[in-house]
Amino acid sequence: MIIVYSENISNRLTYTLDVIFKNILKVDYSIVNYETFNNCTDQIKINYSNRTLINCISIKPHSILFEESLKKQHITVDWIDTIPYYFKTSDAADFNYDIFASTFYIASRYEEYFTTELDNHNRFKAEDSVAFKNNFLEIPVANIWAQELKKEIIKKYPNSDFTILKYNFINSIDIDVAYAYKGKGFVRFTGGFLKALVQLNFSEVKNRWNYIYKNEDLYNTYAKIIKLQTQFNTKNLYFLNLGDYAKLDKNISYKKKALTKLIKQLISAPNTTIGIHPSYASNIDYQKIKLEKDRLEKIINKKVTKSRQHYLMLKHPDTYQQLINNNIEYDYTMGYANKVGFRAGICNTYPFFNILKNKEEGLQITPFQIMDGTLNHYENLTPEQASEKVKDIINVIKNVNGTFVSLWHNSSLSEINEWKDWTKVYEMLVKNAAKN
Repeated sequence: MIIVYSENISNRLTYTLDVIFKNILKVDYSIVNYETFNNCTDQIKINYSNRTLINCISIKPHSILFEESLKKQHITVDWIDTIPYYFKTSDAADFNYDIFASTFYIASRYEEYFTTELDNHNRFKAEDSVAFKNNFLEIPVANIWAQELKKEIIKKYPNSDFTILKYNFINSIDIDVAYAYKGKGFVRFTGGFLKALVQLNFSEVKNRWNYIYKNEDLYNTYAKIIKLQTQFNTKNLYFLNLGDYAKLDKNISYKKKALTKLIKQLISAPNTTIGIHPSYASNIDYQKIKLEKDRLEKIINKKVTKSRQHYLMLKHPDTYQQLINNNIEYDYTMGYANKVGFRAGICNTYPFFNILKNKEEGLQITPFQIMDGTLNHYENLTPEQASEKVKDIINVIKNVNGTFVSLWHNSSLSEINEWKDWTKVYEMLVKNAAKN
């Protein structure tokens, strides 16, 4: 048992200790008063106060964990060897930087509560984050700080007993558009065919002709996905967009037999979970979240508790609050569309903290680190370069025994146009990520 002494106890402090000890290190802790702390001789002791105490690990506190309102924080990042630190509070403690406050700042996404210049989808930009500006976006700093604390504990308390942590892999697939042609109806299909003819897009004409005569649908890549899932015994998590047709929500109708049959096929595979992919339109009309979730629950005849936002539309704290209102318990949106890495500095599932309410909420966040579109469209990597990037991120996560979450799309395995030769990237990813 780890005991922590603090002169003050706050929701932010309790939340942060939960993230570090319960979610990352998987160890029990307790916050105690001075008398209990001072008299205890058989526990791991962490002094999180400005008092000078002996026979314990000392971390001098920053004020952020004891504040109750939002306040712009001045962040100065220093590097010690290969590890970035901020919120320096002492030159004499075991940790010169407040790793508790630092963890809270990055995991709660404190900086995203302030108005910044948003991207064209009104999303917080990776380029505006402290992590990107200081070149540690591809480092799971919260996990590493926790590891450094663990090392210090073992150094001072050689008989301390920690849970053996295990690396985990979740292979997630977003199904924005289930099929390129199947289930779209005569008018929609024919309109696309004529458009391709007018534009002299003979490649698309050929693809549609092959669908008519050979029943070959470009986005029907599920056999590939399921084959690899079975071969490497991976946990596959599919997110379905069941929103009404719109400019940025182009899936076939939830009423189509082709879609319901596909969903039932996917969920029948071992180690498979189905989640909702709230539509782009649901970010404007929040009532659509319930509507779309109800549609999916009716199809699978099961409660839906997992989600990921279409287009990764995430606004703090509004998005998470709306998911909570609709009984979503786990969300997988935490990550950037245009950058690979660790948006929240952490590669473990952890709870959501609503800073405006100043309390932890009943929603678990599982960040992802790699998305196909990020590698291809935003970073313009070749399949070979993308494979190396994927390997690097997997190794980083394995080194901290975290959870690697990849984000792929069925359409990205189509092997046409910009996705030519990208199936081998996905195959490499699954093969390497599945190795413990």
